Amino acid sequence: MKKDYKRRVLGGSEYRVKQYRWLTILAAISLIACCMSVANAQDGLRKAVGNTDARAVEHKDNPEVDKSSLDDLTAVLQSLEIRERIAQLMMVTLQGSNRPDSSDMSLMSRYVPGAVVLPSVNNPGWTAEYIASLRRSPAEIAKGIPMLIGTNLYELPRPRSAKKEFFVPTPSLMSIAAAADPEVSSRMAQYITSHLSALGFNLHLGPSLELAPTLAEAKGSIHCLGSDPRFVAETGIALMSQMEARGIVCVPTGFPGGGMNRLRGKPPVLLTPLNQLAERDMLPYAEAIKHNVPMIHVGTTLINPPGQQPQPACVSEYVMRDLLREQLGFKGVVLAGPFDSNDIVVGQRITDAVIQALQSGADMLYWNEAGQRIMKTVDELHQAIVDGRLSQDIVDSAVMRVLRMKDEAGLVGRPMPRYADAQKIGKKKNANAAYEIERRSITLVMNRGNTLPLNKKESVPVAITGVLGVNELHDPLEKYLKPVQRQLIRTASHGGRIYDFEVERLTKHARGIKTVVIICSPTVDINGQVRLVDKFKSMGMRTVVVLTGYPGALPKFAAADAILLSYSEPQAVSQSMRAIADVLVGQSAVTILPFIDDVRTQVGTVEVFDILDVVRAPAGRLPVTIAAPFNAGLAIPYDPTFTIKKAIWDFGDGTTSKKQRVEKTYKEPGRYPITLTVTDKKDWETKSTFHVVVE
Repeated sequence: MKKDYKRRVLGGSEYRVKQYRWLTILAAISLIACCMSVANAQDGLRKAVGNTDARAVEHKDNPEVDKSSLDDLTAVLQSLEIRERIAQLMMVTLQGSNRPDSSDMSLMSRYVPGAVVLPSVNNPGWTAEYIASLRRSPAEIAKGIPMLIGTNLYELPRPRSAKKEFFVPTPSLMSIAAAADPEVSSRMAQYITSHLSALGFNLHLGPSLELAPTLAEAKGSIHCLGSDPRFVAETGIALMSQMEARGIVCVPTGFPGGGMNRLRGKPPVLLTPLNQLAERDMLPYAEAIKHNVPMIHVGTTLINPPGQQPQPACVSEYVMRDLLREQLGFKGVVLAGPFDSNDIVVGQRITDAVIQALQSGADMLYWNEAGQRIMKTVDELHQAIVDGRLSQDIVDSAVMRVLRMKDEAGLVGRPMPRYADAQKIGKKKNANAAYEIERRSITLVMNRGNTLPLNKKESVPVAITGVLGVNELHDPLEKYLKPVQRQLIRTASHGGRIYDFEVERLTKHARGIKTVVIICSPTVDINGQVRLVDKFKSMGMRTVVVLTGYPGALPKFAAADAILLSYSEPQAVSQSMRAIADVLVGQSAVTILPFIDDVRTQVGTVEVFDILDVVRAPAGRLPVTIAAPFNAGLAIPYDPTFTIKKAIWDFGDGTTSKKQRVEKTYKEPGRYPITLTVTDKKDWETKSTFHVVVE
């Protein structure tokens, strides 16, 4: 049933609200106070930025644009009071979903931060209106300083109260690493950029350029690009390039690395020896700096500077000045924090940590919250300047870097996001794009006795069970195979483990099943899931484990007959389960193996070119080293002929062939490009070119 939403005018922008009148009144009061505050802004600023109304930029599709300007940065800086300058150094995380909450509005009415982050939204159209309202803020318009409005697309959780999922689950960074295909990276960049642009964001907190954990006990994260620093650098730059081309400021996160080496309840630790940092953890950031990235995030990872005690990177002069500024030559904005994380507050007072960070080279200060904590910090930093504990020159230099970065990013004059454009991002084409990326990433790392692909002769009846994704896998799999039974384990999501009575129930109802697919997740006790796999095997069934999330528990399932990896969040498995169904029945994506050297032959010699020698299916490969034999690069192939729809060889001498196996003879010497184009059953085209030298 369609909901009845009323439109109400709030501070010059329209919100879609659902009868929350008290929020509307509170917001109006706050914005009125904001208007009164900025009415007293100094005349010098207006002289510096000029008449903002006269500076409106025309835009054919959307005439409503941001009218702020930064013509004279020095004049803008001088027009700001000390507290206003300090506020420009704050990147705060707003707490309201689809509209500011009381703490957000309290902050915005008193101190307008230089940047805000929206962590939680549940409707694209509302998000566009939310961002438009922030950009129409009287404070921002009067000050003439555009606000950075950012997010991390991987950290936009949908509130539990949402009855409908408006956003298509975004494939993880590890999915891109598993695909290891420039075409996939390009499509992923387009996918992310289209979302951010339609919603109205001008900043993206990411991608993370941290390497996968080297600490064996670390939990790990699927939001990293793997263990290979060169691949992380190349793929990260590919993602950032497309975002920057659409005017989105990218902030590579996690410098100088090591953020994945985190044990439960403890801060992350950089374990790489300092003399190896340049060729390991820092290499992706060095390449990003060569790419002229405007801002880099320094996290809370513990680092041990030479001759000093361990300290968080975000307060370390060694990290921000010695490594980032001097060794790597970074000239942009250094974003440090978050300063309200447990990694900081346990060690020292927050304000002392912030002062140390600014003195050590930080420009902007990142926070996981807004409201009273931020206002208190602004006031305490102002007092520190008055008391001589913090130099105003340090603050002014940081503010100038922030203003210059905003000016160079071209934030002024951009069209406002529109509700209708934002609503389109949840459409079917985005779901298909996400599915195709997931399909390229699914990785087969165990396949005893050719358990996969499943077939009607040897594999059925098939049963599916697991702690998540059972329904999402059942429906697409049953399109290929029948019958497919399903057994949900509902208690695991509440108790965090599989109980013995569930094991008995599942095995009792599985008699007569030939193949059982068990969907496993690191969010539930692994040992219980391993016991379930062992129980099915003891009953003579073939066991196929589908391990979701970060594959750190992979060695525990080594007894399974087949193991597939899906690098997806537990709450976002719908697209990946569609891809898993394809792989289970031999309808996977394919990849063409890279050629390191030219092929050499002689005139008149018959050479055999066979697709089976150069094509692998499934396409994914393990992007991180877990433990032997599960090392980075592992990929177990099955017969690719199941999934190949057609293939074309172009031999570079005017001849082509559509055969799988071709005997080819060159008549003239030379270096010829050979291009192989393979189309799979889902019509995804994969192309690769190598060379043959004929002597």
